[in-house]
Amino acid sequence: MAGVTAGARGPYSLAAALALPLAALFGAASLGNLVLPSAYALEAPLWAAQGIGQDWVDLLVAAPALAALAWLARRGSGRAALLLGGALAYTAYSLVLYAFALHFNPLFLAYALALGLSFYALLALVLAVARQDAGSWCATRAPALAAGAFSTFIGIAFAALWLGEILPALATGATPRAIGEAGLITNPVQVLDLGIVLPAFIVGGIALMRRRPLGCWLVPLMLAFGVFMDLALIGMDLSMAARGLPGGGQRLPVFVVMAAASLAMLWALLRRIEPRPASLPGTDRAPVS
Repeated sequence: MAGVTAGARGPYSLAAALALPLAALFGAASLGNLVLPSAYALEAPLWAAQGIGQDWVDLLVAAPALAALAWLARRGSGRAALLLGGALAYTAYSLVLYAFALHFNPLFLAYALALGLSFYALLALVLAVARQDAGSWCATRAPALAAGAFSTFIGIAFAALWLGEILPALATGATPRAIGEAGLITNPVQVLDLGIVLPAFIVGGIALMRRRPLGCWLVPLMLAFGVFMDLALIGMDLSMAARGLPGGGQRLPVFVVMAAASLAMLWALLRRIEPRPASLPGTDRAPVS
């Protein structure tokens, strides 16, 4: 992969060092959710089905991707670091749901430890990227306008979708039906999306359209997060359909299109940007093909 540098340490080594055990723990927790009947024993059928669908994606896709990207980022790959950031953001997002929106079960400590690892790994990676000259990564030929507009559209569209459900409920004093079906007191997905995720898509998209350094690294990271999230949504929808739950399979084409579009835009952007991390003292800068 272009942009990989040799050497035992790189600017992303701390994030990678935390991501490797996280990958193992995240995979183990996902497997535990699938094999332990007590993991979802107290959850509503809809919430349990969605969790099981996501667990399969986490076990087969997200955990192996974390390990592979951590290995590449540890060697200095800027592109792998951006993808790792997206994987870590997805892992942290998912683990917030496991830790705070599931009933207490035998995997609680695994959720808590994995959430801590994902948070600190993501923090370390963002701090490392922030120290780079990210503004120089966006070459003139990079599709900054298209990728930035796409990221901004995702943020605005999903914010409008959630607000279309929330505002009428607030106006009438009712509880959104989806919350009751999932057996929750509130929707943690809406909290995470409206408070953190969607603003990141919008701010990053606007910054990239203006070719600001923030957008050059935040949009690829968020698009990578979006790909993992779309795959999880596909897994959830298939799991709901397999159990005959209402709505199962109906949104599958939408999720597939979203995943394909996000992946295509991410690929187009990463092909054109050149993330070249500054080396640490004594680090060998010889390129690795």
